[in-house]
Amino acid sequence: MISLYSGLVVKQALEETVIPAYERETGETVVTTFEPTTVLLDRIAAGERPDLLLGVSSSVRELAAQGVLDPAQVTDIAVSAVGFARLPDGPAPVDEGEAAFLDYLRAAPAVAYTLSGASGLHFMSVLRERGLLDEIDERAVRFPSGLTAEAVVDGRASVAIQQVSELRSVAGPHVVAPLPHALQSYGRFAIGVRRETPAASAFAETLVRADARRAFADIGLAAP
Repeated sequence: MISLYSGLVVKQALEETVIPAYERETGETVVTTFEPTTVLLDRIAAGERPDLLLGVSSSVRELAAQGVLDPAQVTDIAVSAVGFARLPDGPAPVDEGEAAFLDYLRAAPAVAYTLSGASGLHFMSVLRERGLLDEIDERAVRFPSGLTAEAVVDGRASVAIQQVSELRSVAGPHVVAPLPHALQSYGRFAIGVRRETPAASAFAETLVRADARRAFADIGLAAP
């Protein structure tokens, strides 16, 4: 059995494609915990020790520098963009520019974002820099963790902000697009392995194979 702590950004690809293929091929079982990287780091800081950690590259590499993960077994696997989700028949920005998108947010009845994920932290920073955080938060749906597009699908929000792959992983009718370039943040994600787990090393190696790359591309992730 291999224990994997992973950010939500690759959840759909891992659950639907990568992990089932690996388990069929090897007979191993992969037990997963999916949370934002910040939540996973808190659990590790409290003493938990998964065999594998998949999360924001800088955080994974910092744990390797601390000796929690093997420095020789940290590999970048994907790059993600931050996006937004809306209902197919709902309002959309009038164009792809920064000003149009900020006006779109101001007019939105409710905006959903996460307080713990990299996308949510970036979104709060963007709003704060432009003096909009308090205005948007008056009607925001703020997630401690989880998938923000659920709030669009169930009607709690008209717009949801998160990594493109996370937005796409939510079932139900919604349209996903990247944020304008001026508001964008591209995140690198890496897999890290503990030294004493050879089976985990074998799983990590599958994440850079062509079939895994295709699974990541299908949910909106680019190769590093």
